[in-house]
Amino acid sequence: MLKGLRRRFKAEEDGVTAVEFALIAPVLMFFIMGICEMGLMAGAQNILDGAAFAASRAGKTGYVATSKTQQQMITAAVTKIVGSYLNPSKIVVTSLSYSDFSNVGQPEPYTDTNKNGKRDAGESFIDVNGNGAWDSDQGKSGYGAAGEIVLYTLTYNWSLFTPMMSKLVGSGGIVPLKARVVVRNEPYG
Repeated sequence: MLKGLRRRFKAEEDGVTAVEFALIAPVLMFFIMGICEMGLMAGAQNILDGAAFAASRAGKTGYVATSKTQQQMITAAVTKIVGSYLNPSKIVVTSLSYSDFSNVGQPEPYTDTNKNGKRDAGESFIDVNGNGAWDSDQGKSGYGAAGEIVLYTLTYNWSLFTPMMSKLVGSGGIVPLKARVVVRNEPYG
């Protein structure tokens, strides 16, 4: 009788597919949710890149409407591009101006008296941006004058939707997105 029962259970395959799906489903769902999350984040990065281009375009012409400031013109250009996909109030727009393309992202020159490869307190430096302190980037805050080089940086903290992804990517459920554009201002005057 025991032999017959064993043979019957061995031959029976009803429910095997359900058990196999139950084993694979969590991994499959995690994979699908991850693809969706990364796709949304890639879309947000693409939109942020477009907004950075729009900000640089609005800034480099030097055109300012009579009722607006240059900052308001740039903010309006960014808001128009991001639409409803990103929250415009969470986008941080910064701009640094330089005299030449080769200076972008470069530290202010200093004299390394102790030859350790970094600037220490007390070592002399050239204050390129005129703020009275040594900076690791010699850019001057602002939109620059005609013919100057301007680096526009847009940052946005993307909040992850899936709790499992937030444990794998980013910090505390946030992934910082950044877009940068370097342009030369038009010779307006």
